[in-house]
Amino acid sequence: MYYLLQWVLGKWLHLGKRRHYRTYHNETHKKWDVRMRLVSALIIVVGYLWVMDNGFIGSYWNVHFLTLGSGVILQELCRAYMEWKYSEQRREYIRVLASAGYVLVFLFTSYVTNLFGLV
Repeated sequence: MYYLLQWVLGKWLHLGKRRHYRTYHNETHKKWDVRMRLVSALIIVVGYLWVMDNGFIGSYWNVHFLTLGSGVILQELCRAYMEWKYSEQRREYIRVLASAGYVLVFLFTSYVTNLFGLV
């Protein structure tokens, strides 16, 4: 479903084939991508340490989905901005934002419906 929607967006926005690996447009893009990855990892680690320190077993999955969601949002928003600012295909950022939306919808749906039987 994800790849089908990516393909439809590419056709609709007249974008080229999507790269399946990260490419950087310049050094600024590379530096900000590394920074956002580090900040996302820090959010995830601090969230888990907070839960482990306070001993909230029931809220473990709440923090899990919150930290994963915020990590995805930070990385994808930064990537979308860099695509908008530096990419040759100016509308590529729409595809990046749609990808972030797909991931967030999946995380939210799996949390609300207890998809994996975790809670």
